[in-house]
Amino acid sequence: MMKEYLKTRQYLHIRIRALRKREHLTQQEMANLLGISRRTYANYERGVHAMPVEVLVCIADIFDVSLDYLTGRELSDYMTETLVAV
Repeated sequence: MMKEYLKTRQYLHIRIRALRKREHLTQQEMANLLGISRRTYANYERGVHAMPVEVLVCIADIFDVSLDYLTGRELSDYMTETLVAV
C-alpha cells in the first residue's frame, strides 16, 4: 500500500507541472488560483510535500481533469507524450 502511495505522489507532481506548463501558467499564477503561496505550490510541484485533498480537487477543476488522472490511475495519450518530453 505504501509503495502505491509513493508512486502516486511521483505521478502527481510530474503531472501538475506538465499541466501548468501546457497552459503557460507560472507557479505564482497557480498559487494565486489556489490561494496559497508560490513556495507552497512549488513544494507540491517538486513532490516535497503531500497536497491536501482540497488542493488536489482545485487543481483537477482548474485543468478539467479527474483525480484519477492526476494521481496516475488514468493515463491518456497526451500525457504519455508529455511525460516523455519532460
